Amino acid sequence: MPSPGPTRARLAILALILTAQTVANVGPLGLPALAGLIRDDLGLTLTQAGSFLSVYYIGPVLMSLPAGTMADRWGIAPTLVLGQAVIAAGLLAASAAGSYATLIALVALAGFGYGMLNPTSTKAVMVWFPATQRATVVGLKQVGLPFGGALGAALLPPLALALGWRWAVVVAAALILVAAAVSAAIYRDPPDLPPRAPSARSALRGVLAARDLWLVAAATMLFAAVQTVWLAFLVLYLEERVGVGLLAAGRYLALAQVAGMAGRIVFGLLSDRAFGGRRRLPLALAGAGSALASLALAATGPGTPAPALAALALLFGFAGIGWNGVQHTLMAELAGPRAAGTAVGLGLAVSSLGVTLGPPVFGWCVERAGGYGGPWVGLALLMGLALALLVPVRERPRLD
Repeated sequence: MPSPGPTRARLAILALILTAQTVANVGPLGLPALAGLIRDDLGLTLTQAGSFLSVYYIGPVLMSLPAGTMADRWGIAPTLVLGQAVIAAGLLAASAAGSYATLIALVALAGFGYGMLNPTSTKAVMVWFPATQRATVVGLKQVGLPFGGALGAALLPPLALALGWRWAVVVAAALILVAAAVSAAIYRDPPDLPPRAPSARSALRGVLAARDLWLVAAATMLFAAVQTVWLAFLVLYLEERVGVGLLAAGRYLALAQVAGMAGRIVFGLLSDRAFGGRRRLPLALAGAGSALASLALAATGPGTPAPALAALALLFGFAGIGWNGVQHTLMAELAGPRAAGTAVGLGLAVSSLGVTLGPPVFGWCVERAGGYGGPWVGLALLMGLALALLVPVRERPRLD
């Protein structure tokens, strides 16, 4: 168990990893805001211009597990810095791309860097913070993803209009390089860090053989699929079936994102303080909230009042996005400190499959069903399956 250590040192580590997590997402998650300019410049189709995020998340699917093993074997600092450097390199090269094929290959390369950064930053939390604070701190760290995306959407378009989309991407990459240099200069392991795994293979074998880790990973793949479907289809559904205008529909989506940031912090606090370190209970609450929101959305239609739609956006955002930090913490604690990076990497790799596959499968279901009602109910049933997978998971008792 890591020593609490000086409070000032822990706060510095939290500030460092939150900054790294936020800055790393400004460029990649801001790319959709530049899609129109990139489409005009490279002559892309609408489908191609909308593919940047799906391509970006190929990297976490393929890299999160080996990156977690790298962090367990090589150490946190080298993997943390390398991940940021790879994201920056991918974006810098993408800024010079002259074709769609080149652009998506380089965006995918940047995704491999994020596949290194995310599990490694979670491992940093596990070794620096006591069990009574971990879920809260991981939740704070994970706020960096939507916050970075929001900053990218707000800052990159005006930069692109002033300088061109290529220079806007260069600026985002430069910020990541600065964050990487700061990480290299500041990050240090705590003095009582447990010895590293004797080999990468030993940590990997232990994680892959752990039934409980696979159950949590499979459950959170479904959580991630439902979350991504909501984020991908909410605006379309509100426009096409409820009759909400584009700007108003976008505000409901933004409302869900803000509620998700709050949820990641609140669920962490509930897990650490109100539930005595138990992780499955807040995940169950989040899953139940997501299922309820999906069922309620299936019942909406033309004439649904704006306050009801706002309440659904808030409920889903809080529950359907807020679960993420607690899941990271549960995976890391089930594996123990020596294999925490590998375990979080497994969870990210499997959950990223849900991110990649959820929207196209849901879209296919909508087309086959001829409407959204049945598929929204299907999402609620999917959350029921996810909660059932968590029932047999055996949590480790917390040692305060």
